[in-house]
Amino acid sequence: MQRLVEQPAAEGDVLDENGYLGRVHYHLAVYHHFSDAEGEPVPAKVEIEGRIAAVDDLDIAELHRKGAELILRLDDGRSLDFRITHEDGTIHSTGRGLHTPE
Repeated sequence: MQRLVEQPAAEGDVLDENGYLGRVHYHLAVYHHFSDAEGEPVPAKVEIEGRIAAVDDLDIAELHRKGAELILRLDDGRSLDFRITHEDGTIHSTGRGLHTPE
């Protein structure tokens, strides 16, 4: 089963391995997955999906075509590793969930 635990929405920055790409508005849905079987130990798993829209001249469709893993820096300082799954700006987390950069 999964439970919606957070829905952050604001403006943030998109980066790749080379640095800053542009500013976006984001709306995310953070889901916590868990087992509904009683007494069954299941490691915590977080899945994040959502949508981004360019605030400046960032080309979301081009980033989708490249298929690279990107980073979204949220306005609260956390980061999300993600891929753009559709040229309309739909995104999906790729790894650690929301984390604070080191």
